Amino acid sequence: MIPGSAVEELRLALDDQLGSRSGRFGIDLRSLDGPVLARDADTGHYAASTIKLAALPVLVSGGFDRFGSVVVHDRFPSAAGGTFRLRREDDQEEETWSRLGSPVAVEALAERMIVDSGNLATDLLLELVGLGEVQRFLRDAGLAEAIRVDRLIGDSRAESAGVTNTVSAAGLATLMTGLADASLLCAADSELALALLSRQAHLRMIPAGLPAGTWSASKGGWVAGVKHDVALVRPESAPPYVLAVCTTSDLPDPDGERLVARLSRITWEHWTKWHA
Repeated sequence: MIPGSAVEELRLALDDQLGSRSGRFGIDLRSLDGPVLARDADTGHYAASTIKLAALPVLVSGGFDRFGSVVVHDRFPSAAGGTFRLRREDDQEEETWSRLGSPVAVEALAERMIVDSGNLATDLLLELVGLGEVQRFLRDAGLAEAIRVDRLIGDSRAESAGVTNTVSAAGLATLMTGLADASLLCAADSELALALLSRQAHLRMIPAGLPAGTWSASKGGWVAGVKHDVALVRPESAPPYVLAVCTTSDLPDPDGERLVARLSRITWEHWTKWHA
């Protein structure tokens, strides 16, 4: 049991970073035994690429072999009716785009979705399993309000109609913890999901605040004014923990990323001190 005075010390250190800033900031810290600290953790934010984490459990459940492959395309059904075309210039991942018109294994697309945060790979997979299946999983996990996945990435028609995707720090932390302790999926499927998340290529937020070489499995989301990240962290000298940070502010992109990294570093320092 972590003493309440120690948790309060961490809360004050985090508040020192956030207290004078304008915007919305949510933090959720958990051990695998339960919640440790929450700061505006239930506040909703635009989800950005964190919906990719929500799609992952549906894909890994039962293994990738049941899916086979998908022919890569860039036009998708819109949640507002009709179709939309995903913009290549809005995607940071090129491998999937280079395969337009060709079949690609679902396992490879899942790698691109999580490791490289590919938008085209994500929409192909969400179209394959269906938004309804992702929403059903979130309902069954008790996360229907904390994480909402109501449209594909780049669905500007739906966005103009007010259909969006939202997330909270508490929702992300609950989802990651459920993968870490295998309470949402079987042990084999949970390990498959964590293996993908541990190969994350975008490490500028929570992982950037950890000592070099520290194992983590993470998924972030970022657009202008929005910087989110959630990570399972496994220190060598302390129990594992899950940290989720959601920020919506007017900070420039590099400053927003550095803020999340500082919050991660502060959390690491207190966590490892508590368990020394």
